[in-house]
Amino acid sequence: MGILDLGRYKGIVFAITGFLVFIAIILAVNHGKAGQFSDNVAGVRFLENRAKQPGAVYDISVQLAERLRQGEKIDETLSSLQKAAAAFDNSLNSLANGGMITDASGDVFVLPTMTTPAAVERLKNASKLWDGYKAKLNPVINFSGSPYYTAQPAPAPAAANGKAPAAAPAAPAEPTVQYSPRGRRLQAALNDLVQYGNTAHGQLAKVMTDLSVEVEAASRTETGTLRAIQVGGMVAALLLLGAIFLFFARNLRKEEAASNRQRKETQDILRTVNEGLFLLDKDLKLGSERSMALNGIFRREDFSDLTFDKLLKDIVPEKTLKTAMDYVALLWGERVNEKLVKTINPLNEVEVHFDNPAGGFDTHFLEFDFNRVKSEGSLSHLLVTVNDVTKRVMLSRELQDSQEKAQAQLDLLLRILHVEPDSLTSFLTDADVSLKMVNSILKEPAREETAFRAKIDGIYRQVHAVKGEAAALGLKTVEQRAHAFEESLNDLKGRPSLSGSDFLPLVVKLDDLFNHLAQVREMLSRLVDLHHAIASKRSAGGEVAAEKVDQWLAGQEQTQITKALVAPPADVAEATGAIGGLERTLEDLAARVASSQSKRVNLRCTGLDAVPEAYRRAVKDITIQLVRNAVVHGIEEPSERAKANKAETGALAVEFSPRGADGYELIVQDDGRGLQLDRIKEVAVERGLITPAQAALLDPRQTMALIFRPGFSTADRVTTDAGRGAGMDLVRILVAELGGRVGLASAGGKFSKFKIWLPTAQSAAAA
Repeated sequence: MGILDLGRYKGIVFAITGFLVFIAIILAVNHGKAGQFSDNVAGVRFLENRAKQPGAVYDISVQLAERLRQGEKIDETLSSLQKAAAAFDNSLNSLANGGMITDASGDVFVLPTMTTPAAVERLKNASKLWDGYKAKLNPVINFSGSPYYTAQPAPAPAAANGKAPAAAPAAPAEPTVQYSPRGRRLQAALNDLVQYGNTAHGQLAKVMTDLSVEVEAASRTETGTLRAIQVGGMVAALLLLGAIFLFFARNLRKEEAASNRQRKETQDILRTVNEGLFLLDKDLKLGSERSMALNGIFRREDFSDLTFDKLLKDIVPEKTLKTAMDYVALLWGERVNEKLVKTINPLNEVEVHFDNPAGGFDTHFLEFDFNRVKSEGSLSHLLVTVNDVTKRVMLSRELQDSQEKAQAQLDLLLRILHVEPDSLTSFLTDADVSLKMVNSILKEPAREETAFRAKIDGIYRQVHAVKGEAAALGLKTVEQRAHAFEESLNDLKGRPSLSGSDFLPLVVKLDDLFNHLAQVREMLSRLVDLHHAIASKRSAGGEVAAEKVDQWLAGQEQTQITKALVAPPADVAEATGAIGGLERTLEDLAARVASSQSKRVNLRCTGLDAVPEAYRRAVKDITIQLVRNAVVHGIEEPSERAKANKAETGALAVEFSPRGADGYELIVQDDGRGLQLDRIKEVAVERGLITPAQAALLDPRQTMALIFRPGFSTADRVTTDAGRGAGMDLVRILVAELGGRVGLASAGGKFSKFKIWLPTAQSAAAA
């Protein structure tokens, strides 16, 4: 019903359909007449050819009679006569059978002229003549065998004495050829055939010629009829077309005027709206009607023959494009819940990039909305609405950044409140020294590639130490900035060649770290001022209980800030409080890393109060790296430990003890999985640290030493806790700088033990 509902175009469609049907009828008649004309032409050629066949039969009969008279072979001539007679007989029968004949190429066609009374009469006469002719032909064409036989000569007489008489040689006599009785009958039949055919073949040829004349006359008549039909059809077609034009021209002008008015209104709307509007068909091709705002949104003028994927291809990443195309394809499903699908629109806020004249690109954010358009109950198009929401997104991000910064400041403040002030002060002092060292390294002049690589290694070591201690104290914001600094250094490491300008971005990151640490230091200073104010109020008899405030600030009975206010001299406090803070720092670090790794660990620290001041910084950096390394790589997850018949909580011990004149000994031991030697070799080969041939020659001791190589790590991915391959390298360098030694023992599935010997403080200073 919907297909026949043509609306205002029904009349013109029916008129044009009638006109086309009329033209089709004329063409069909023309085709039929033209086909018959072609058959008539072929029939004339056929009849002219068949008019020669009776003469051919007669000529072959005469030739056959002559060969028989000469005593020659007659087989081939007799066969030719049989074929000629059969061909004419078949042709005559075909003509008499309604004019259905077959030409030399095997095509069958009909000559309707053969059914006219005159043609039928001629064919009857021809059949009578041919029947008489066949009666004479049959004895001849049915002949078989040989019409001759040869008589043998009589034997020569013998001599009286029984010997052959001598005679002169003579030429051999030719054999005498005579007709056999069958041959004499054939000769008589041939004579009768030739005599009859002398008269009949001309009459038969005349019949064929007369028939061809009739076919030619019929063809001329049909040609005239065809011409009249064509002329009449052309005149009728012109009249009908003129009637259609006159009848519908006025209505078409009215409809066109209304259509133009509607189109203008649509264009006015599309030109005025601020949103980008366009239609998508099932081939995802943009419709011809679209809003003018689309030009400004996509920065292009030409949208003709454009598909949705080509529209987005150059302005969004490949992954976003694939997601967008999958989503649009989903919208074309007949049973899709449109409201539900809209909630997962991946183009709700998509980032796009446009090239600008300066050679860079401008970043914008576009919002796409899709509505399914149905026509007569079936989905026909998608109406796409596009808005440039860059300002909204930027404002939202600015607000989010402000909130995140405020939250980060609050988190930092809360973390500072729970960090021992001595540990925090020590960290700030050490970090300041490390960053100043980084600044000095950046300022060092370098020209050669090796010098640039050495600068990277030196900076890496200092930044990694800051990152490790920040992670140990739980200062997430400092750790993240240090990790970002390492990312930049890692990028420089991967470049094939380096120059001084490549280090300029590091200056910005270093400045950011300096500023952030200054903020931490300022917060710490304000907390101290706050405590002074509270203490003053308490001494003046105020109602505020300083002890309660201390408990709130640090979460304990008495904060280290209070201890610092009533502390002994600075050198004593620094020597004792810093070490106590290190033990708590290591415990917090182990707990935090274990939680992030879904593990459990119990850290036991002994002897850290015996660390001399000269070794304080080094021991702190070394233990932080070894404790984190043990939790990440050594201690197993609870389920894995249970399978190995171990306690679900891993055991980790840090011991520091003096050894008299031999210096000091630092031991870090865990009861984890131990070093996996095969895995260490595999990773070393993958990272290009050794070749497969070298790996095959390594003994266990040499294999374990690989973990101290720069860039070595068995972690599958880079995180803030592992993956850079810098931690163990830092331990090696720190120990070497102090003139110490590192020992390593491990048993697969049982434990790992690091034993570090440090010389006396005087020897370390000399080193």
